[in-house]
Amino acid sequence: MKNDRSAADANEGLQSGNAWTRFWFAAIPQTGMRLLRVLAGLVILGWLLSFVGHHRELLSVNGLVGFDAHSQLQGPEYEGTGPIGWSILYFANGNLAAFEAIYWTSITIVLLFTLGVATRLTGIGMWVIVTSFLYNPATSYEGDYMLGILAFYMMLGHLFAGFWNGDLSLNEKILGSKRDFVFANIAFGPETDLPAPSTSANWMLRLLQIHFVIIILANGLHKFQIADWWAGVALWYPLHPPFQTTAESILRERPSATFTLFWLSVAQYIALAWQIGFPAFAWKPGWSRVVLLGGAMAYWLGVVVVFGLPLFGPFVVIGCLSYLRPEEWAYVIDRASKWMKRETPVITKAQVEAKKPAALANKDTIKK
Repeated sequence: MKNDRSAADANEGLQSGNAWTRFWFAAIPQTGMRLLRVLAGLVILGWLLSFVGHHRELLSVNGLVGFDAHSQLQGPEYEGTGPIGWSILYFANGNLAAFEAIYWTSITIVLLFTLGVATRLTGIGMWVIVTSFLYNPATSYEGDYMLGILAFYMMLGHLFAGFWNGDLSLNEKILGSKRDFVFANIAFGPETDLPAPSTSANWMLRLLQIHFVIIILANGLHKFQIADWWAGVALWYPLHPPFQTTAESILRERPSATFTLFWLSVAQYIALAWQIGFPAFAWKPGWSRVVLLGGAMAYWLGVVVVFGLPLFGPFVVIGCLSYLRPEEWAYVIDRASKWMKRETPVITKAQVEAKKPAALANKDTIKK
């Protein structure tokens, strides 16, 4: 098979190199990158669709934040209010029809990238869209900036995938591999050869992994600068917002205060240990995956319930999934395929009769 030989050739020169070179430049299957693209695309798509019904008020320059306010936010005194000082929404320039066209076109491009259509072009488009929609103080939220990170690395991976050993046609080199399409096996038939490995897929995942581990570790180390995290009461305050907490609600919790504070402290220290120790288990296979993925799901639940951050949790889960190795992705897909293809056993009348209790069988005989 041509792809088998290209896979061997792709990594042949790296076998004699050091581990650092293999870490960055070994060619791997694109399965993980494509699955992460779907997950990231769904999160970004959900984020954009969450504005529907109020998107004019929240996003357009005719809404809550006008064009003059946007211009003022680009001044040096407002540095850091957004990832860039420009947005594609400025093209509308107050024209609501143009704004609607840009908004719904943006959603379409993100949907196409999620499905795997023309990923080289739609990947670039999605990154421009995400960074453009982030630059708005009316919708700016702490966890939203993580979407820009996902969009950037998904764009990079698909932009360069397959150029060196993908055996692509001219159209695929311009638009992206047709195998990126989620329903490629239905539309184009199953692959006759093994999928060609990609150095770009590995390189993109490594960049995402390094960036993600820095975010998690820095987030954990930052907590050491806050006295409430040392005292074990950091989670109590976001669970009791000052404008929602009353004297009556505090009195109702008083009988179980010791119990509540104890378990909040335990949860807090476990979360802190998971963040600080993240670099130690993130790249390890085996049972470390239970800590990695179990912690990610618990983290997602925690940031939603405690801090009310709907997007940071999915970002953490996707970031943790990026550490799975190709063989682990293959195992997950194989198990999922077997589960989806399993057939419901057909029970015959003879099997039903054979399983009848003896007393019931005698009763049927007497009736006859």
